[in-house]
Amino acid sequence: MKGFIFYLEYPTNKDKRAGTRKNPGNHSGNVLAIILNEEKRPYWIAGTMQQECIAAIFSHANSDVCKTSCHVRYLRKNCKRISEAQARTIHPKLFQYLEQ
Repeated sequence: MKGFIFYLEYPTNKDKRAGTRKNPGNHSGNVLAIILNEEKRPYWIAGTMQQECIAAIFSHANSDVCKTSCHVRYLRKNCKRISEAQARTIHPKLFQYLEQ
């Protein structure tokens, strides 16, 4: 799916460090989809350190999603970039939203 970068959410920084691409470990079960602009770069909200994204509403696994923004510090501290294939397996409701 073009136009997005996918990040897996972790409950803590320690869980994030323990996870790998092949074995993501103890994650929240939710994925953030960062929206890309025409130059294939994240779409930034003007004057802030936030990026437009599609994210989970609740903290339980495979939660419903909505369009929102995410602070860059949160991505760096609590999220790890993953492939679209992994994201589809972990968070199917995200792709139901993106494909409608």
